[in-house]
Amino acid sequence: MTQVLVTRPLESSRQLAGQLDALGLAAIVMPVYSFAACEPTVELKSAWSSPGKRILAVFTSPRAVRFGLPHLPHDAVDDLEIAAVGAATRTKLESHGHPVHLQANTGYTSEDLLQMPELAADPGEAVIFCAPGGREALSNGLQALGWGVINAMVYERIPLLPAQAQVDAIMAADDLLTTWTSVSALELARENMPAEAWDKILKAPALVISDRIAHHLQNLGASRVIRADGPGNSDLLQSIQRLTGRLSSA
Repeated sequence: MTQVLVTRPLESSRQLAGQLDALGLAAIVMPVYSFAACEPTVELKSAWSSPGKRILAVFTSPRAVRFGLPHLPHDAVDDLEIAAVGAATRTKLESHGHPVHLQANTGYTSEDLLQMPELAADPGEAVIFCAPGGREALSNGLQALGWGVINAMVYERIPLLPAQAQVDAIMAADDLLTTWTSVSALELARENMPAEAWDKILKAPALVISDRIAHHLQNLGASRVIRADGPGNSDLLQSIQRLTGRLSSA
């Protein structure tokens, strides 16, 4: 039986594991980090009060919406343009009553958002809500287009060490498939896993949600990396079904 290593945060991992179980596939649930709110180390007031400039609030994920919305200026929110990376982020923003002005027509990555021509015209100040160590491509891309960029670190990743039971399950798997949804998850797993388990992961097929993650894995020595249909659990499930020959023909 195929064993699928699921490394998303716990709630998402459990959801995907339940869907895999219904297909007769076994999941090794191994989230490599959780999240906690933190106060941005930068002063946001100056960004929200830049007279005569476009002011862009960029939300990079549903989690950034959760932790970033409390930092929006309530008295000037109507003056902001709100940008979302991916459809799930847009849905989360709209569920809180915030209209989204900029979202790529296709794709769900920072690179897709940066392709929007609206970002190249009349750049102003952009605040990116994210976690430490994330979204460098987005920050650099906006700066290259002429935007003044503030990275507002409103939440942080809390590393979770792999349990011995998780390592044992990886080592015992005869047919292992791994899933990765961030470079940060990859790096935390690489740093905290026993060398034999990490070596087995690199030798197993890996399902990833972006070219950036694929390139990172390949640079680490992964032998087979496959791009998933999209970033959500439903996309991962569809890709896993196809890779394991369990995709319904209906």
